[in-house]
Amino acid sequence: MSLEMLEDEALVEQAKSSVEAEGVLLSRYLGLIRFHAGKLAGSAEVDDLIQEGLIALLKAIPQYDAARGTDFSAYAQSCILNRMRNYIRKEARAAAPYENVVELMEAQGDLIDPDTPESILLEKEQFAQCRMQVMAMLSAREWEILQCIMDGLSYAQTADKLGTGLKSVDNAMQRIRRKMRAVRSMEHFGQN
Repeated sequence: MSLEMLEDEALVEQAKSSVEAEGVLLSRYLGLIRFHAGKLAGSAEVDDLIQEGLIALLKAIPQYDAARGTDFSAYAQSCILNRMRNYIRKEARAAAPYENVVELMEAQGDLIDPDTPESILLEKEQFAQCRMQVMAMLSAREWEILQCIMDGLSYAQTADKLGTGLKSVDNAMQRIRRKMRAVRSMEHFGQN
């Protein structure tokens, strides 16, 4: 049976040890991540929210426990939204009053997925290629920092764990986001 045919829960189990299964799962949830990023965007850029959503999903895969009785889709959506909202709060503290963040969070609506099967398949292929390009662009240190962040560590905890400064972690995450945006821009440029 192909990976695309597996239900989420079975795919999650395989994704814990298989990059291909992880790629299929990431592709499957990319539309959901984009949807929520678009709905929550305001003070934060959509691309930054998409990256935060992808990090949340990558973190959710190894942490998911089917024995708790929750569907992976509900668990993943909760993780994605929580991470995006936390990112918005962090960004909004410096740029906007708290009331604006609450309004952004309340503005979120129900999921509507207008994608066709053909566009979903194309999107999956593009996402897998994009993911590989990003991974190839990251330095060993950036990958190490990204792994810590995906494991749920804060920037401060990551700095302590890796024996580096908080600013170094923040700078590395900014570089990672720029590299991800660059890959995304190259993808869009290639399509036009």
